Amino acid sequence: MHSNSPRARRRNEVAGAATVLASAVDILSRPVQGTHRAVNDVVFGVLGRPASPIRTLNDGIADAVYAAVRGGSAAVAKAVAVGSELLPDETVSHAVTSSAAGSVVVGAVNGLLGDRLVAEANDLAVELGPHHRRRVVANETAELTTAFPFATGHLAVLVHGLGETEQAWYYRHDGRGSYGETLAAHGISAVCLRYNTGTGIVDNGAALADLLDRVVTAWPVPVERIDLVGHSMGGLVLRRACGVEASRATWLPLVHTACYLGTPHEGAPLATGVYHLSRALRRVKQTAVWSDLLDVRSRGVDDLRLATDVPLAPGIRHVAVQATLAEDPHAWWADAVGDGLVTLRSARGPVSEVYTLPGTGHLALLSDPRVSRVLVDLMTDAAPRRIGQVAARA
Repeated sequence: MHSNSPRARRRNEVAGAATVLASAVDILSRPVQGTHRAVNDVVFGVLGRPASPIRTLNDGIADAVYAAVRGGSAAVAKAVAVGSELLPDETVSHAVTSSAAGSVVVGAVNGLLGDRLVAEANDLAVELGPHHRRRVVANETAELTTAFPFATGHLAVLVHGLGETEQAWYYRHDGRGSYGETLAAHGISAVCLRYNTGTGIVDNGAALADLLDRVVTAWPVPVERIDLVGHSMGGLVLRRACGVEASRATWLPLVHTACYLGTPHEGAPLATGVYHLSRALRRVKQTAVWSDLLDVRSRGVDDLRLATDVPLAPGIRHVAVQATLAEDPHAWWADAVGDGLVTLRSARGPVSEVYTLPGTGHLALLSDPRVSRVLVDLMTDAAPRRIGQVAARA
């Protein structure tokens, strides 16, 4: 007897990786081909009409080679995808993300192409949720109990930035322990989320608001308090989740503090620079093909160009931790250079309680012991301590 119910689509990261690699070959080969053609335009333009037959032959051979490279990579990807279907589920379901390095690469790929991966139903598209041993945890009490065996009623929700995964919170600690481990010592359960940073801040904010409702409902013990921590783009996603997307959220009244680490409240200069560079390249025929490459960027990357228009949610203590590469935060260039990716002005945004770390870069905010002390103070309602040469409460 045959069942009429549809067979659940299995996860296949081998096929997903092969498709991504083929797409990368296609994307990167086009500006190279365009540059090749532009160089030919210059060379054969100088040689004039007598060289036209040679140019026609040259262009034909070049176009055939580039088409063969793209077609060959697509064919190989298809063959790998078909072959991987013959392998057991456990072999292909997390073939890439089962390793720390693979998981980091997938986070970066999602930052660049995350919206495209979703549109193509590629299994490397990141699933939103708490992750345990590099796999998403279902919003069920049994799975949450397994992932968080020492769960308490005080949650700290940590949301990473662009192109990162939840593992960003665990790297670069030099044996000092992660923020989550530090908070656990104070009876606080750190829930490190992973999300697709390429799908846009508005969508991620809405999805996060919905997820937190389900996590609070299924949490192993009654939730009494929630504190939020967002690094870079993660802070913008939190603002969206706490704003218009969560006006009726059951979890929002439980939130005490929201801490933004290097969050570009007023936009990120690098994202803005890429946008304007793309526009400039498009104005010149010989460089327009490279504009196409820059325009491949995801919606999430493009969102970082703009200031966030969602007001800070009322009833929550909002705190910004900003950094500058300058050893003297009052130096004339300290604000403009910021942490290397976000200016001091953008990192402050509309937040009135601000802490500044001099001589510190953007990624260092994920593992700095001074940030750890601020988080503990905020979540235990202790008096704030100085975290660097400057600790300002405006």
